Amino acid sequence: MKNSILLFKSTQPSTLESVRILRQSLSKVLDHLDIKADIKQYCLLCCSEWCTNIIHHSTPLSNDITVSFRKAKKKWLLIIKDSGGIWNPLSQQTTFNINTNILKGSGYGLHIINTLADETYYQSLPSHNIFTIVWERDTHRIKPHILLVEDQKSQRELFYSYIKDIFTVSLVNNGKQALAFLKNEPVDLIISDIKMPKMNGIELRQELEKIKIFSIPFIFLSHSEDETILNDAVNLGIDDYLKKPIKKEQLLNSIHRVLARFNQVFHAISQQVNQKITDTLLPQINLNSKHWQLAFQQRNTGRGGGDFVLSTRNNGVIQLLIADVMGHDESAKFFSYAYAGYIRGLMQNTNLTQPALLLTKLSNNAYKDQLLSQTMITGCCLSFINSNTIILSCAGHPYPMHIHHKRLYPVKVEGTLPGLLPHTEYETSSITLKKNERLILLTDGLFESGNTITERETLERAIKKHLVITANLPLNVALDKIMQVFDSLAGTPPNDDALLLIIEKK
Repeated sequence: MKNSILLFKSTQPSTLESVRILRQSLSKVLDHLDIKADIKQYCLLCCSEWCTNIIHHSTPLSNDITVSFRKAKKKWLLIIKDSGGIWNPLSQQTTFNINTNILKGSGYGLHIINTLADETYYQSLPSHNIFTIVWERDTHRIKPHILLVEDQKSQRELFYSYIKDIFTVSLVNNGKQALAFLKNEPVDLIISDIKMPKMNGIELRQELEKIKIFSIPFIFLSHSEDETILNDAVNLGIDDYLKKPIKKEQLLNSIHRVLARFNQVFHAISQQVNQKITDTLLPQINLNSKHWQLAFQQRNTGRGGGDFVLSTRNNGVIQLLIADVMGHDESAKFFSYAYAGYIRGLMQNTNLTQPALLLTKLSNNAYKDQLLSQTMITGCCLSFINSNTIILSCAGHPYPMHIHHKRLYPVKVEGTLPGLLPHTEYETSSITLKKNERLILLTDGLFESGNTITERETLERAIKKHLVITANLPLNVALDKIMQVFDSLAGTPPNDDALLLIIEKK
């Protein structure tokens, strides 16, 4: 699909074991994306169903199956390609036995796929068939997630009605249910009644301390006027205590105050750590070339940031890598440090004229490394091989853009996210720049920091417009003007980390 980013691609022989491998690898990608849990499950189920159909029912048989997953502005795309016989799922007739609830005839799971997908497309070409399954992206800003623990149904529904429009809210009846929920779901705040059957609020807080989840902000609710209970709650280090009955404004004010204070303290602590290690781990880039100049700026969400740029040179060849560690909180900042140190070592021990080789090494090692495999990274690697030519390779990263004759042209080079599969290979593309022409590299936050699709599209149009109209200005002046546009539209701090790097041929 035009203007989409390739996140995953794998070709496997047409066997049931391959279906398992493809599903497992795809699941690893989906775990790290801002994708709804139900869509993730739909995607995995549709992948398994269609790949299994190809193996069992294609005539002639397909030699292999290729599964790709892409991100577009408004959609997620699962694309399955095979080399078998033509079998258009959109034109198959299915019959449904009302007595047995069994789909018969040529259904082969098509009812499941059509039910779970938002859109489907089928294309048959001379050499292969392509089945595309599409889901809409939820591109609104992620709301803070609150767990509400209250045993009385009327109270639970009342408090839920107070906050449901502003926050994502999950409901449980008692402390035991809350503990079970927290084993699988992260939350930003817990609001809990004190007196409940099975496990009360005090016991819930104590259990969270035992399993090291006591850092989650916590608000207690209670009718009780017993000072002993109040003292017990305060001694557990809770963030607020509200006495029932509770009005809507009172509850919302407490939530906003507690979350703001928690973020303020968390940010202050992370800043202290960041200041001590950022300068040594992420040095400024100095191209130091008589043929090229570059400039870059970045923004983060105010809680760390996972975007970075690295470079090295040897024997007159310069290699540069722009990377985006998925996520935009302190964990992204931590993993950016880990990846930056690791990649710097790889760059010093890899042929600098082969950016695809660097990405292959990064992917293979991330696949095996227990720490690096905990998150995902996108990257674009460039090698400046002579006075006017750059070789590029990308892994799950937005296309670079070439400013030529006052127009922007995408440099269509792509590859799967690193670390998903062993022995991943990447394609390369070369570009030749004339004097004063520019090459643009960015992370996806530069275009995706709006709250809605409309805001994101406005942001992207404005950034692209100013990339072109500032092309005749000095590099740093142009960069300042473009990032001023970003700041004015995306806000400060933005919703996502963003980095813009501009390379110019002298």
